Amino acid sequence: MFKVVLVDDELYARQGLKQFTDWNKHGFDIVAEAANGEEALHVIEQIKPDLVVTDIRMPVLDGLELIQAVKERKIAEPSFIIVSGYGDFKYAQKAVRFGVNDFILKPIDEEEMEQTLQTLSETLSRNIQFQADRARMLSKSFFDGLVTGTLDKALSSDMMRALGLSEDEELCYFDVELNDLQLTPDDSEGRWKTDVANAISSAIDQAVVYVHERQRGVYGFVACQRSWKSDDLSWKQFADMLQLRLREQLGANVVLYGGKAVSAVELVPESYRTAGEAWKHKYASTADGPMLFEEWEGCPVRYLETDDSVVARLMLTIEENEPTALSSEIDEIFDKFKAEHYAPDAVVRSITRFIFGVVRIIESMDGDKNGLLMLDTMVTWTQTPASLQGLKAMFITFIQESTVYIAVLRKNNSKGSIQKIKQYIETHYDQNLSLKSIAAVFYMNPVYLGQLFKKTYGVYFNEFLLQTRMQEAKRLLRQTGLRVYEIADKIGYSNADYFVTQFEKVERKTPSEYRSALYAKN
Repeated sequence: MFKVVLVDDELYARQGLKQFTDWNKHGFDIVAEAANGEEALHVIEQIKPDLVVTDIRMPVLDGLELIQAVKERKIAEPSFIIVSGYGDFKYAQKAVRFGVNDFILKPIDEEEMEQTLQTLSETLSRNIQFQADRARMLSKSFFDGLVTGTLDKALSSDMMRALGLSEDEELCYFDVELNDLQLTPDDSEGRWKTDVANAISSAIDQAVVYVHERQRGVYGFVACQRSWKSDDLSWKQFADMLQLRLREQLGANVVLYGGKAVSAVELVPESYRTAGEAWKHKYASTADGPMLFEEWEGCPVRYLETDDSVVARLMLTIEENEPTALSSEIDEIFDKFKAEHYAPDAVVRSITRFIFGVVRIIESMDGDKNGLLMLDTMVTWTQTPASLQGLKAMFITFIQESTVYIAVLRKNNSKGSIQKIKQYIETHYDQNLSLKSIAAVFYMNPVYLGQLFKKTYGVYFNEFLLQTRMQEAKRLLRQTGLRVYEIADKIGYSNADYFVTQFEKVERKTPSEYRSALYAKN
């Protein structure tokens, strides 16, 4: 609500103004009244209203003199509306010169007053938004200059005060990282940034705290020693305290990364840089507290991603669908991230290699990678911060889903392959076929192929081949005059006697007897 002060020497006039229109409907709230200009001047100085509605002719200090005094003394910057029964042109001229928003003659026209308030409300709202945007842009510019070392020294004192900082004490840059949150695009610049700023301000009892969003879920700020010196804490103790309070207030897995404490404004870029160095050890920490540069200084980090052999081994285990082995290998991978101090970038590249490895398997089996519900989560996981535990949980879910999907693809592909194998037998029965030779054609294990064929069609491979050949032999005996040895050759038997033996085993008669029986019926 915009605060309003009514100024008129007649009580009934002020009462009439209050009741004349619905002030709240337009966003205004009448917070005070005054009977003359001098009284109004004190009220304005104390209340700092957004709007003053005043009469012109009043004792002690009239309306125009009141406006002039407020402007000259700069005690506040309200908008002014003059409501008067005097329409003298000289009053209007002065009102315009003093920047009065409107000059309304009594008796007041209700529609005119409504329109004036509505227009003014919109103008004030735009001004507030403009001032907020300007302050935000200036603060961002100040902060960027502070951490990059490009701060204008001539303006540094004012800039530091705008950021809630002091030049004559130790300063330290911190990143506040919110891990494992399901952030939406709207959360990035909105709620979480505001919540983090409010939580920091409350935790360190500092009225002004500028928070800079480095990326989604990561917010940076500069703390000064006076934020906690009364408690006689070290920077480490301060960071421990702040992280704990932020976790409590935000209800999130907050991790604090602190740079080197510095004694001068121009050294803040070094604090900013070293906070980034501390962050590189994110996945190496075995503790749950904040990560400060002073504790990790000199500790090496690994920038190379996971070895090819580790990727290949995990892909093989996924294809072989070995849950126990999978769990063990994933544990080993993530333990290695921590033990060998993998830098976050190295972890990202390693996870990416595993993801692409899974995708390649799926595509080689003619599957659709978009069938994996977790794929998008894994591809975009770097857009929001994740702890090692949170990343591992996502990765396990992704691998488990991928293993199940690959098993389904294998089963479906096996069904399709066995149908192709059956068709192959039915069109190549005249060749020297064996389980081993067909398995080689279809890149399958002969034993597995035999079992799959029996399970699918209810007969063994050799039985099906024999039945197929015998059916074709009988057709040739019925429809052609080919001799027995010629028929044997056409259905894949190089030895005519062996063909006769096989035919007799199936039909309980020799090929010649089968043909003779047909002739006898004629």
